[in-house]
Amino acid sequence: MSMSNYSLKRYSAVCSCDDFVKSCVNVEKFLKLCKECRNYGNNWMCPPFDFDPMDVWKRYDTVRLEAVQIVPAQTTKRLCCDVTVYAYDILTEVKKKLRAELLEEEKKIKGSMSFYAGSCDVCAECARIRGEKCRFPETARHSIESIGADVSIAVKKYLGLDILWIKDCKLPEYLTLAAALLVPKQESI
Repeated sequence: MSMSNYSLKRYSAVCSCDDFVKSCVNVEKFLKLCKECRNYGNNWMCPPFDFDPMDVWKRYDTVRLEAVQIVPAQTTKRLCCDVTVYAYDILTEVKKKLRAELLEEEKKIKGSMSFYAGSCDVCAECARIRGEKCRFPETARHSIESIGADVSIAVKKYLGLDILWIKDCKLPEYLTLAAALLVPKQESI
């Protein structure tokens, strides 16, 4: 898919991890939602975990929330399946670019950790399905939602954006991907 099919708007905000957790994190709610997803128990970056997600948040001091607003060139009527495939293709392409950027930022900031937009899709099929270890731990990351963050609240509070959804087989004005880079105490962005 070429860039002519959509345009991008980038947004970023930095906040304290404590404030982010107080206003945007609800681990219990999101673990319950994750149980309804096909990736639950089938992706190493998705629940159930052998750790408490709140312990992850406690290790960090700062959150840099990153959002990409994707404005599709075509918002005309299409078949429902076409709209879904079209949106999925765009989101997948942009998500890969965002993932690469976040991994580069991790290299620059010692001890930082990125959390992707949506489920980890580094592999076509996660090794967890076969009871094997993660094949790419250097690039596999949890989604920000899987560790309890409510992305809708976060992008509204810190970026002033609403997340829009496909409705009645029509693309919204824009699609949104949100991810985060968490920075440990003693480091700066």
